[in-house]
Amino acid sequence: MSSTIPKELTDILSVERIIVGPISTLSAMYCVYGLYILLFGAAVYLMRSRQRGDESKFNCKFYLSLTVILFVLCTMFVVDYTIQNLLEPVIFFTAVKTGDFKPFMDYAKNSVVKLTIYSFDQLVAVLLNITADCMLIHRCHSIWGSRKRVTVPLLVASTATNVLGLVGSIILIIGGRDTSIKSNYMLVTHAKTVLASYDVCSAVVNSALTLFTAGRIWWIHRQARAHGVYSSDAFDIESIYRIILESGLIYPVFIVASLVATNTSTPKTLPFDFYPLRSLSAGIAPTLIIVRVKFGQNAENLQDRMISDICFTTPREGNTARSFGQVYSIGNFSMTPVGSGGGSEDPGVDIQKEATV
Repeated sequence: MSSTIPKELTDILSVERIIVGPISTLSAMYCVYGLYILLFGAAVYLMRSRQRGDESKFNCKFYLSLTVILFVLCTMFVVDYTIQNLLEPVIFFTAVKTGDFKPFMDYAKNSVVKLTIYSFDQLVAVLLNITADCMLIHRCHSIWGSRKRVTVPLLVASTATNVLGLVGSIILIIGGRDTSIKSNYMLVTHAKTVLASYDVCSAVVNSALTLFTAGRIWWIHRQARAHGVYSSDAFDIESIYRIILESGLIYPVFIVASLVATNTSTPKTLPFDFYPLRSLSAGIAPTLIIVRVKFGQNAENLQDRMISDICFTTPREGNTARSFGQVYSIGNFSMTPVGSGGGSEDPGVDIQKEATV
């Protein structure tokens, strides 16, 4: 039996596609997933061992639940993507070895196994985005003092984006049943366009959530310093907004990288798929924020003083005391400036920081 590869399948059955691509992509995915396992373990330990107060316990349980869901979804994605990248090379090599390319063509066009694997893969990616958005929106809502004019537009944008992703996934599943049929092939083409739009919207929404959250914390920090309030802690509010900004942009950056690589390169020019890293970053980004903030809050003494009152002194203003009654809520990190009382010549400002991020 001839083992000559048909001309129309030469690009598909290339070394870059069946060997280099899967090896490089799976290697990178496993390295990132291994890092994620460490982050997840640290996050669970820190959230379970350092919580106090009813509100703190509620927030910790809420974030812990979402963190666990993200990790489970990422694990399911890794398993599914591994099966996908091991199964395809086996079919490709079998076709080359036997010279019978019909099983390969059947797998490519109307395989139930392939449809199941790819459908599950896509749905898990959308669920990861939904879960990550829930965590980010809740944090943003808390930081902005539950202001509906801020969080409602973000919630609507997130909902519309994820509905777009689900619709695209459903269309892809319907059309992918048999791509040898012209109408189904057109559905797959439309689904890819919808999913590309979903990726763009997802990057924009996640970037907006990160910027709104970090920007609000920066503004609170700026206002506090304008009133003469300075923290003596090495880990202060400035560190928190930097952490949120740096870690929160990981997911949008990988979405953009995946889109650029998909639309500007081929398996020969770039035998690497950013898609699994993009999906894993949806779970890593929120988990990394939790771990970095927890470890940064003076880890050696945090367990002994979960709630600390740090006193600062403002400039003298004769016999008039300055009173600040506004509460700045930074997610689970709250800063409450409180006046020292009337008639004091040297008023103080007590700042209560509840370290429960």
